[in-house]
Amino acid sequence: MFTGRGKRLDIYIGETDHYHHQALYMAIVEMLRREGCGGATVTRGVAGFGASSLIHTASILRLSIDLPIVITVVDRPERIDRIIDPLRQMAPHALITAQSVEVVQSGAPLREGLPDVKVAEVMRREVAAVRPDSPVAAVVELLLDKDFTAVPVTDDQGKVVGMVSDSDLLTRGGMNVTISLQRATDADFARELRRSFENPDRKVAEVMTREVVTVGPDDVIGKAARLMVEKHLKRLPVVDSDGKLVGILGRLDILNTVAAVNLPEWHPEARPAGHQATVAEVMTREVPTVSESATVEEIFDLLVSSSQKRVVVVDDHRRVAGIVTDSDLISRVSRESWPGIIEILVARVPIGGASEAARKQAQKLRARFAREFMTRDVITVRDLMPVASALALSAEKRVKRMPVVNAAGELVGIVGRTEMMRALLA
Repeated sequence: MFTGRGKRLDIYIGETDHYHHQALYMAIVEMLRREGCGGATVTRGVAGFGASSLIHTASILRLSIDLPIVITVVDRPERIDRIIDPLRQMAPHALITAQSVEVVQSGAPLREGLPDVKVAEVMRREVAAVRPDSPVAAVVELLLDKDFTAVPVTDDQGKVVGMVSDSDLLTRGGMNVTISLQRATDADFARELRRSFENPDRKVAEVMTREVVTVGPDDVIGKAARLMVEKHLKRLPVVDSDGKLVGILGRLDILNTVAAVNLPEWHPEARPAGHQATVAEVMTREVPTVSESATVEEIFDLLVSSSQKRVVVVDDHRRVAGIVTDSDLISRVSRESWPGIIEILVARVPIGGASEAARKQAQKLRARFAREFMTRDVITVRDLMPVASALALSAEKRVKRMPVVNAAGELVGIVGRTEMMRALLA
């Protein structure tokens, strides 16, 4: 649990302040939750005045007028520092103060290995949904603009009748390039890709998954997490007793909750207490690796043959120097190389097995090496770190898979969110 040095942030606004047609205080609270903050309290004042110098009171005549609102959040200093800039953008006229505090107790009871909180407390209430008669092209446009790859399908009464995901679009929707790869290109090129598979007559009802796994707002997040692990899902529609959509719960929402209330202060010399699972127990030991001088051919061969969908770049002492993913390749080559690169990645074949046009485009990159494509700032975890701490770090840093290193800093494995969540629920 989080104890020790922390920061307290107070945001002073007015009750009638709005942000994108929503009460500002609610927009701020939702942003704080998305960022994984442990909690926030909204206080409605009985009297006060602000920058306008107008005195506001809670008298009968002014009960529904602009009373002062104070939003208070206490969290780790680094998380508070991270949310200050978004707060300034959302509330440019607010008074925002920060002060150091000592947290002597924090956290929530655990249930099913996760904080004992209800789905309704962490779900997102503003849900993007589509209709069965919506065109498939509209779903692609929606997903490209969001940070998720699946969306619920609702009928005229708002009841959930299906889900349409990236995999549905690939298997039944005629799409031949994943949403993540399309996001790595520019808007014009992504539009060209879509023209190759768009069918103006194809509707969501033709491609959606009809057997939908849902949770209720009163279910605990442990149950939702177990469903995600068992069904290999990342998002669950939240429905009421009538089956109507009331929210959406993503895996990251659960991980943010773990990060908020259960991020132990772990030190390299520490050993897990009790029977806490460690990263070493759940990691994958077979990791595709290359040196910084590896050629493009070597990188492609490993990317298309590995289930990890990434290659770790190591030095002579097997210390992590960088990481290369599909998106890294796309973002760091010229636009004219994209068609060939995407063809190879989608077909998951070595360069030699691709079409002649794709081979020619890939061969233009022959003089380039792994050091030019890799992302250098790699988040790693220690092999002896408790799974709960590693999951929380994954949420904090927005990283799905992390290389695992030993005490000497040598690469010993790689670990992802699914296996860590499964271990936490065991």
